[in-house]
Amino acid sequence: MDFESLANSRLGIGMALSASRAMPRAAGYALAQRVARRVAKDRMLPMTRAIRANQWVVSGRTLSSAELDQAAYQVLANSGRFLFDLFHLPEGADAIFRLVKRDETFERMLALSAEGPLVVAGIHLGNFDLVGRALAYAGWRPQVLSVPDPNGAYEQQNEMRRQAGLEVTPVSVRSLAQAARRLKEGGVVVTGLDRPIPEPEASVRFFGEPAPLPLLHVRLAMKAGAPVVVASAPLDDDGRYRLEMSEPIPMEGDDAVANAERCAAEAERMIAARPRQWAMPHAVWPHAEAP
Repeated sequence: MDFESLANSRLGIGMALSASRAMPRAAGYALAQRVARRVAKDRMLPMTRAIRANQWVVSGRTLSSAELDQAAYQVLANSGRFLFDLFHLPEGADAIFRLVKRDETFERMLALSAEGPLVVAGIHLGNFDLVGRALAYAGWRPQVLSVPDPNGAYEQQNEMRRQAGLEVTPVSVRSLAQAARRLKEGGVVVTGLDRPIPEPEASVRFFGEPAPLPLLHVRLAMKAGAPVVVASAPLDDDGRYRLEMSEPIPMEGDDAVANAERCAAEAERMIAARPRQWAMPHAVWPHAEAP
């Protein structure tokens, strides 16, 4: 079993969970850096190639090959740290809030969610999983639409999300109907914005280039007459995570792509501020070949 196959399996997640719980934080971060350095060196790995291409486009195609090697290492090291923090902490609000800030933005998300309906479009920046659990411990009760047909690793993570009180439903005809009902009743639905999909309905301009991004978040919001909030969970210099969110974005007219690009512009702003925390392991721009 190669590295990526192991990382995407229940076995891999189980091993990571057990090791993280038993390991001191400093040792966990050091291990994440060692693994990142090894993976970043192998440019033939699909994950490494995707990260290098993503970072290249985000930079405006300005990074050199050597700079992309360093960028890939930093992204992978941050990703390892995010996963370690996610797995290392025991369950429970007290442990979670040692690493997650309950600030004005956090409280605003809770308030907006109570007003509903609301679609939250998360991006893979920082540790949205950890901050999402903190929100759940604070009483947040959205429906979370996850990837369809999840592999072993995703299903294991979905189980951990459910344990924190989140209702996680892989995308299907049934779960989409459930999401539409929830929004009609004034509830909250969470889905992703920046994970590329194999057969996109249309291309979305993202960092100035066409990308096969989903339109699900705007389709749900347009049907329900709900705004979209784009959210991420960056790691601050003090070693704690915080919720970052856009202003509510109202849907305009019947052009789903235009609405998606307005949301994508908020994601661009967040990613551009912390590109090495954008832990996206899939090629967002399949046509881009980094040097």
